[in-house]
Amino acid sequence: MYYTIMETHMCKIILAGDENGLCHLHLDTSRGKRVFEIEKDWIYNNEFFKETINQINDFFSGRLENFNIKLNPAGSEYQKKVWKELSKIPFNQICTYKDIAIRIGNPKAARAVGMANSKNPIPLIVPCHRVIGSNGKLTGFAHGLEIKEKLIHFEKISAVYNRLLAYYGNLNWWPADSDYEMMIGAVLTQNTTWENASKAIANLGDRLLPERILEVESSNLAELIKPSGYYNQKADKIKALTLWFRKYNFKTEEAKEVDAEELRKELLDVYGIGRETADCILTYAFKKPYFVIDTYTRRLFKRLGFDVPLDYDEFRMMLESVLIKDLDKYKSYHSLIVEHSKRFCTKAPSCGACPLYDYCERNI
Repeated sequence: MYYTIMETHMCKIILAGDENGLCHLHLDTSRGKRVFEIEKDWIYNNEFFKETINQINDFFSGRLENFNIKLNPAGSEYQKKVWKELSKIPFNQICTYKDIAIRIGNPKAARAVGMANSKNPIPLIVPCHRVIGSNGKLTGFAHGLEIKEKLIHFEKISAVYNRLLAYYGNLNWWPADSDYEMMIGAVLTQNTTWENASKAIANLGDRLLPERILEVESSNLAELIKPSGYYNQKADKIKALTLWFRKYNFKTEEAKEVDAEELRKELLDVYGIGRETADCILTYAFKKPYFVIDTYTRRLFKRLGFDVPLDYDEFRMMLESVLIKDLDKYKSYHSLIVEHSKRFCTKAPSCGACPLYDYCERNI
């Protein structure tokens, strides 16, 4: 028997198998009831599992929904029958133990199905995490309920992204001619639309350089950015942000050298820079991936059926905990949410033609 250990953003995964196929996949979460030990006579062989590792990485990157791996799980004929049915549950869909019992021809065997489910030696690939209780609760999971919830969330979040990307294509967001312009745009768009913020940016014209912004009187700056609203406050915020940026000689390359969390703390100490604005600047200007939480994001995920935390960072971490930290994907997802929320998921939504209609629970 060969084995290997791979790292993922959710947990370590132990793989074990032989020429007949994959026998074990253990989600090493240190949670739940499943205890797994590597036998002394097993041979470490990472190369043997190369294809399995690639497919798992593609799954967590959102590029793969259906595994194609030779499997060889050990179990009773009944257990194998249940596991075979589990493998038919589509990506981003859930069903109940009773549903599986019906599908194997024994509607009263929900409890037995649950027992077979708990003995599944190849979770994730044989997706037992997609089976929940008839009351809608997650119920038991051998590797812990926390990762079961994360896997269900991950699949829905990934499916939503893929659907939006297929519908809208790649979008150019954040629109700006320089990193500094992007930073100023993040302030100007506070409590207003991008259309109003872009008018203010246009008014700044060739003054939109950090050295020149510091030379402009605050009252004159406020007049220039008037279309964005709250212009007196925003003028002071822009000045404060630009003074902070001077610490790095107005060079984003110098700021990029600072640890992401430290840079975030610095930005949050700047007058008028809240968490959403800071994360926009970090993601788009300094290329440090943070999932931006704005009004659109809250509205969309609430309507999709997620239990959206009130706290900004709690919600952000909920999303980041299931998504690989990928700068391009975070930027792309944010741009797709913005576009979709302007077209369909408005305050009074246009649900009928919405490309997410079949994914949405319409918690309006």
